[in-house]
Amino acid sequence: MRQLIAEAFDVKDYQIDGGPPWLATDYFDITANAGADATPADVKAMLRTLLAERFGLRTRSDTRQASVYVLSLARSDGRLGSRLTPSSPECIQQIEQRKRTATAAEPPSPPSDAERQRDRERVQAQLKRLGTGDSSVVAPCGSTMMRSSATGASTVLFGGTEIKSLVSRISSELSAPVLDQTGLSGLFDLSLEYLSERGINGRPPGIDPNNTDPLPPPLTGALQQQLGLKLEKQVAPMPIVIIDAAEHPTPD
Repeated sequence: MRQLIAEAFDVKDYQIDGGPPWLATDYFDITANAGADATPADVKAMLRTLLAERFGLRTRSDTRQASVYVLSLARSDGRLGSRLTPSSPECIQQIEQRKRTATAAEPPSPPSDAERQRDRERVQAQLKRLGTGDSSVVAPCGSTMMRSSATGASTVLFGGTEIKSLVSRISSELSAPVLDQTGLSGLFDLSLEYLSERGINGRPPGIDPNNTDPLPPPLTGALQQQLGLKLEKQVAPMPIVIIDAAEHPTPD
């Protein structure tokens, strides 16, 4: 239920307050059709209506002072790092074409097993090249690739994406809100290697004493060295959603 609320109100889990304990323990299946012409904003509005009608959800908005991270440009001249570059005109055109045809075109046929295997091999080859320090490696236009090891070394590649995708990734890594103050607009290609502080499969990072691969810098240092971005912790107002009431859903 908390996941549904977060999706409906476009917030993170830590921006939700109140409500009964079962919001985070009970699971539900929801089948709904928003229509082919519904925008992401339309879908969120419909989900809010569904939650109000079927779960008796009542909420209110508030703002609280909280510890947040602020992402900004590291250099005063605005120059970016070598691993953060504007996407090519061809990629931008491709993304725009996908948006225009998303609702009009027939859904594509699912890829074959052979095509899926080729895609997996291509991704692994790209990630292996990135591990050698080759900063020219980028994800295919409009896609994301990620890799994590037991030592905590993490690799993420974005191709043809807005900076908000990176902000969301950082926020998930830190489990904390991240404010975008870079002023960057448009689509970018980026590759980032950093030492995650999160465990892998429940284990703390750095557990393999036999690993001889050099470890990348921590997230804050990697952002500055590789992307030319600065991450700082500050206290700032954060919007939250307060749950005043919620009930188990009514039957069909």
